[in-house]
Amino acid sequence: MEVKGTYFIVLPIVGAIIVDFFFRLYRRRQRFRDLPKPPHSFLWGHLKLMGEIAGQLPPNCHPQSYITAIAQKYDLKGIWYLDLWPIADPQVILTEPELMDSVQVTRVFNQHRISQELMSGIIGDNVVSTVNGPVWKKLHNSMAPALLPSHVRTLTGVMADETLIFRERLKKLASTGEVFSLEDELAKLLFDIVGKVVFNLRLHAQTKGSPYHEDLVEIIKLVNEQLSMNPFIKLKVAFKKRAVRQRVDAAVTEKVLERLAALRSENIVPSRKDPLSIVDLMLRETVLQDGSRKGTKAMELPKEELDLLVTNVKGFLLGGTGTTVDSLCFTYMLLSKHPEIVQKMREEHDAIFGKNLATTLETLKESPIKLNELEYTTAVIKEGMRLFPVGFGVKEAPAGAKVSYQGREYPVDGGLVIVPCWHTMHHDARYFPEPGTFRPERFLGDGVPRGWFRSFSRGPRGCLGQDLAMEDMRVILLLTIRDFNFECAGLKPNPKPKATYTDLDTVFGDAAFPMLAMEAKPRDGMMMTIKESGFSS
Repeated sequence: MEVKGTYFIVLPIVGAIIVDFFFRLYRRRQRFRDLPKPPHSFLWGHLKLMGEIAGQLPPNCHPQSYITAIAQKYDLKGIWYLDLWPIADPQVILTEPELMDSVQVTRVFNQHRISQELMSGIIGDNVVSTVNGPVWKKLHNSMAPALLPSHVRTLTGVMADETLIFRERLKKLASTGEVFSLEDELAKLLFDIVGKVVFNLRLHAQTKGSPYHEDLVEIIKLVNEQLSMNPFIKLKVAFKKRAVRQRVDAAVTEKVLERLAALRSENIVPSRKDPLSIVDLMLRETVLQDGSRKGTKAMELPKEELDLLVTNVKGFLLGGTGTTVDSLCFTYMLLSKHPEIVQKMREEHDAIFGKNLATTLETLKESPIKLNELEYTTAVIKEGMRLFPVGFGVKEAPAGAKVSYQGREYPVDGGLVIVPCWHTMHHDARYFPEPGTFRPERFLGDGVPRGWFRSFSRGPRGCLGQDLAMEDMRVILLLTIRDFNFECAGLKPNPKPKATYTDLDTVFGDAAFPMLAMEAKPRDGMMMTIKESGFSS
């Protein structure tokens, strides 16, 4: 009797769950009936298609590779939709500049909640790159002066000094001939440069080793491991990540409070026109509120303000390092197979900065603005970032929002993840003829309209540190490319392309397909060998 009673209780519940599932399935699938999309299944939506595309490419590719592969396979232009329920939120893909501008420039839609959730899981809540509303405005206004071109130019000496340490490391690696991770070496270099911008302190990741750097690298490693479907691995990673985050938080908090105490004791109000560091700028309002209160009378920094500052210091250390490292890795990878482009860069460096290291350093420190004359080197950087854009932002729209395309309006609201996929546009022959070819000349002069190169995104929510990133890359290339020849190690070129949008994997193997991490990152650390070129001598 008890079994029968349980049966009659459970059966209606299971039946109701099944009915509810198929009702929601019907409604969600019907939503995409008259919208542009790749072939669509009532049962699977686009889940099966995504699985097929993922199966053709190397494991754990960044999603932008899947989107571009689908767009080219089914000749999808402008705006189209992906129905990924119930595994993921449905997406609306934008692949033309005017459409991207409609959610990033002419109208500025909020960053999507999934970006906030991702960053929250890595470093904490309210990171400037993902938060919206008044908190974003406050953070943006406080940090922006330290990242203006005029201030970035004053950091050229720091960039040069840190890159000289990097050069010595490259010389040692050249003498031994050992295989090394370019990603790891560049990460230490960029961390030291960005650390100066954030704290106005030397962090010594390249020389003594930095616990900040080691812990932040560990956090990213753990986040990648957390993608595992094994619940025991997820649980183990969660505990380890929590311990590392607590350690990083304590260390950054100590530095912030030390700096606040120094500003108060020396009666310094940080200047927005000539900022010493991002931390100083973020402490400016607190110092201004102190008035005549000093020492034990000074008002404590409210916990929510301290948490906000610490989170964004971590965010800038991670973002300011990671994305620039990734872009440089792909640039060196491309240059390793293009000696003719390397030769043109070397000739440009000789012509503008002199033919030896001493003259180059003197000119660089006395006239950092001459970096703007490195037109071909800048074109090389942009072309590398076109082929391998590492940033990827998603938006969400207010209720009722639509975008116009070719005389028709399309919905972008109702839980859709808006994906402006510039990777797809960057590989579209309508914008970039022979899009799979590494050809920096296309960026010389007015060859590429401003809205077509979007690797830093666009509009008010574009990358806050893009001027710093470009200056970093110009300085590092200037001080390395003449004296060293880089060669990728361990490559296994594919006999035929795995994707329609690129054939670079027939040269670089699976390294031509960036991995999913916080951004689109190199595979396996971008392993290299290096030799001294003898060019300068």
